[in-house]
Amino acid sequence: METKKHSSHANEPKRSFTVRQMEIDDLAEVYKLGEMSFKPDLWPMLYRSWDEYEVTTLFNTDGDYCLVAENDDETGDRIVGFVLGTVISKPGSAWSYGYIIWLCAHPGWQREGVASDLVDSLVEIMVEEDGIRIMMADTDPENQRAVRFFQKKGFTDEKPHLYLSTNLEHNDHYKELIIASREAALDAEYLKRIRKLAEDRSSSNLAKNKKKKATNSPQARRAPTKKKVAKKRDK
Repeated sequence: METKKHSSHANEPKRSFTVRQMEIDDLAEVYKLGEMSFKPDLWPMLYRSWDEYEVTTLFNTDGDYCLVAENDDETGDRIVGFVLGTVISKPGSAWSYGYIIWLCAHPGWQREGVASDLVDSLVEIMVEEDGIRIMMADTDPENQRAVRFFQKKGFTDEKPHLYLSTNLEHNDHYKELIIASREAALDAEYLKRIRKLAEDRSSSNLAKNKKKKATNSPQARRAPTKKKVAKKRDK
């Protein structure tokens, strides 16, 4: 991918950034930026599904569609935004779908065009390399800023999607599984401790037996001490 430089609007302090393909050295900063942005009190669904495995998996499987916005200034945060996407191809269908899985702009770089340029760059790649004709994105319906952002980018064909969750500890259908799992974990930990204790005792007994055998060996019994040898010479 050709890197592209972008800068703030003319009436704002000039801050520029470069959109480029994500590299392995960016993984830690991308994860930290997402963790900072997808907060549990604001976006619980995003927070629950965001982890380091999500970043590394997408980087390994869909690296062409993982882009970052890098601050051109050497001061401040280096990675100021990212977009992670994928292309979905259906067998027997001529259509390919581009899917924006994660999109994030640094809180300190809001309204700088970071998210917009990331999306534009991703769409360009998908069109040129995969010939996609349909782009998809989803977000928390309560995240009105994200909803308005995508609507301004032309994502106006809205399909409601409902996320359902349950706390298994309080779910009559599955809570027995949680109890059994905890009991199994406790049993496994108990057995582990018993085995460790047995191994320690076995090692200790083995060491004692080796020492005892060495003391009672014919060589040890035949070997006189220096003191006894001296007495025999006196006689």
